[in-house]
This record gives sequence, C-alpha cells and structure tokens, in this order.
Amino acid sequence: MRRKTTLVVAGVLFLAACDSGEGSQLDTIAPSSESLSPLPTLPATTAAATTVATTTEATLPEGVVGLSADGPWKLVDSAPGITTPGLVYELMPGLWVYLPVVEDIANGITWTLNEEDRPIIEGYLQATLVYYAAVTSNPMDFSSEGWTTYYVDGGERLKGVMEPRGAAGQVVSLEAGVVLRPTVLGDGRSEVDAIVADCSLDGAVRRNADGSIAEGSTPGVVETEVGATMRMSDGRWKLDRVTELAGACV
Repeated sequence: MRRKTTLVVAGVLFLAACDSGEGSQLDTIAPSSESLSPLPTLPATTAAATTVATTTEATLPEGVVGLSADGPWKLVDSAPGITTPGLVYELMPGLWVYLPVVEDIANGITWTLNEEDRPIIEGYLQATLVYYAAVTSNPMDFSSEGWTTYYVDGGERLKGVMEPRGAAGQVVSLEAGVVLRPTVLGDGRSEVDAIVADCSLDGAVRRNADGSIAEGSTPGVVETEVGATMRMSDGRWKLDRVTELAGACV
C-alpha cells in the first residue's frame, strides 16, 4: 500500500490541538477549519539528546522518485536517527526530511514517496521551511513572502502565536536537529484536500533572550506527532492547519 492510514472514528480523524507539544482540547481536522496551531517546537517528554550530524551531498538513484531538483533542498547521505533505507534531504542547517522509497512493514513504513503525492509533500516542506527560517532568525523574522505562497491564510494565525514570542526576545534553536518524516494519508485525500502525518525527530528548543529555556520547551530529541491539512489553492498545495496527530508515529 502506498498511503498510510491512521485512527478513524466514525469516519473523522481526531486530533489534539497543540502548542510547543502541550496537548489541549480535542478537535477535528478539516480543510475549512478556522483554527491553526503552531508547528510544535518540543513536547514535554524528552529522550536522550543527539549531536547534529554533518551530512554530504548524495545522488538520486536511477528510477527513484525524488523531490523537485529546483527546490530549496539538497539530497544528502544521512540525518540524525535515520537507519532505514530512503531519501534524506537537507532543507536548512539542522533541518532534514526523510522520505522512504521502499515499503518496510516491519519498521512501520507503509507509505513511500510517489509522483502523485510528491507535490503535497513539497508543499508541506516549503511551509515548514518558511516557519523554521522565521523562528530561528535572531530576532525572529516573519517578513518572508513564503507565508503567502505556502499558507492558506498567509500564515496570519500562526504568526499571531509566534510574533509575541519573538517580540519578547525568544528564538528557536535547532540544537539537536529536526528530522521530518512526513507521509500522505489515504484518509481525507481528494483532488484538493490532503492530510500529511509527520512523526518527526524533534531536537529543537525555544530559548529566551538570556539563553534560558523558554516555558514549554525542553532540550533533547523526541518523536513529535503532527497532522497537517493541505489544500490546493492558487494552483499549489498550501498548508491549512497543523495539529498534534495521535498515532502519527504508529
């Protein structure tokens, strides 16, 4: 099977809205939703920290579907915590994406990158890159045109959460690296709507201006379960809403 499925109750995906990994009230994910939660920085539970690895460029194997060659990423040989076969792209220093190309049920890989889903994945990666580029700038910088290009609402709701933190002098550091591991779900998939599940290896931390750890962040690397609704808008896939998705790492 090419597309991973997740927990469905009465035909509806149930998700928990999140802010820096702290779960709150249950909500349903829908393309027309008016609420947007930020991409979580760090959940409350931590695992052992890792050292960000140095990666070198790689070559796409013949006959394998990869990301667009002109995108803001480069194919590299590895990323922290990745041991199964697949493609690894570096989006920016400390931020990678792992995309499986071979189904491996024993290791939980039931979706592989394919041409039909590639534009959805690329839209998700572009939006995520816009976010991390903004919040890792010191001071945080939300002026990128990418917000309009890759977010349904221009990023206004997400910026509304993060701009006050930036104004207070906070900044996100990719200290132990972040490895995105997105898949496109079969549930909720149509010509204009899609859901991306991402079980990321999250080693980012949000710090105050004095270098101390900001409230809600914890150093270390954890698995963060994220669900993102994607919508076809203005001829491209844009991010609509991000929430915590229970079961994304199953």
